Amino acid sequence: MYFAGIDWADDHHDVCIIEEEGNVIVRFKIPHDQAGLDTLFEHVSSVTPLPERIPFALETDKGLLVSALLDAGYTVYSINPKAVDRYRDRYSVAGSKNDAFDAEVLANILRTDRHRFSSILPDSEQAQELKMLTRDHQELIRQRTRLTNQLIACLKAYYPVALDLFSKISCLTALDFLETFPSLEKARGLNLEDLKAFLKTHRYPGVDQKADELYALLRKPELTARALIIQAKMMLMLSLVAQLKALIPHIHAFEKRIKQVFEAHADKDIFTSLPGAADNLAPRILAEFGDNQERYKGYSQVQAEAGTVPVTKASGKSHHVSFRYGCKKPFRATMQQLAFCSLKQCDWARSYYDQLRKRGKSHQHALRALANIWVKIVYTMWRKHTEYDENLFLRAREAHS
Repeated sequence: MYFAGIDWADDHHDVCIIEEEGNVIVRFKIPHDQAGLDTLFEHVSSVTPLPERIPFALETDKGLLVSALLDAGYTVYSINPKAVDRYRDRYSVAGSKNDAFDAEVLANILRTDRHRFSSILPDSEQAQELKMLTRDHQELIRQRTRLTNQLIACLKAYYPVALDLFSKISCLTALDFLETFPSLEKARGLNLEDLKAFLKTHRYPGVDQKADELYALLRKPELTARALIIQAKMMLMLSLVAQLKALIPHIHAFEKRIKQVFEAHADKDIFTSLPGAADNLAPRILAEFGDNQERYKGYSQVQAEAGTVPVTKASGKSHHVSFRYGCKKPFRATMQQLAFCSLKQCDWARSYYDQLRKRGKSHQHALRALANIWVKIVYTMWRKHTEYDENLFLRAREAHS
């Protein structure tokens, strides 16, 4: 066996290959391009032509380099940078650090403790695409929320009545209204017929009633900002509106593609059967679990990866339980959202949550604890390819108690 460590960077990579005894066979540096990848495979082939005899260790689990190694048939291990930092102390107590040395440390981690780490086991192309789509979609949602909050703050400074005109300030009708009538003065210049014409153009339901409502709101006495404030904030408002209007169609496009990929996946019925998952959350749960059944050895590993189970530190008489920071943040957010959505549809979930709240636990703490149970349930469904059955869960819980 041989072991390769790669210290990954944006524009270049340091590589170290060692043998079973720990002796360094070769060190080299490659650029982050196709020529560098060809150089890497030439060096590795000169050491051994068998991919199964030389696993790779990196501090990342994604990127073009990782994909190229997996496609070439090599086994790749993703080592947490914090773990690499701890291993570095085994080889240098002085605290010295450089890229070539880090590559050697990564290779030695595989040589001595490979059994303690899990190799990267890629999902099907459907599941991989779904994970990228759902995570990018959530980032766009967060961006929309940031822009909406900025827009609300801006309107409060000079045009507060605009926040009461429509149910959501981020809907396209409200954005078009702000873009067409960016100040209270311009909005008050509208008569009822103008308002009705605007609403009809946007196919707004109940045009007559809504026009009367808008007309009355626009003529209510309001605090008036100074002209210089109106002019400055109006420019900011129009900029935020333009960004939101450009972002919203892309969010809808992501949602459409997510639905297409999810509907074509063989496991979709498993996740849509979860109470509260609906059409938006189910694809995210599937994406985070994936469809490679060899990835997890048990539900406890999933709970740790999803960050729903706490970290316990026990030594002698000391026993401390703390929040788990080292996890996949999108996975934790997804499972906590499932826990929150299940409160209205599962009596046992609501009862469990209420018990924790009565014991003084915070809302987030109670949700994580509930999400921890959901991880175990979903893992069992995922492994057995079965849909959610609440009666089955309740019987199992009663037998366990």
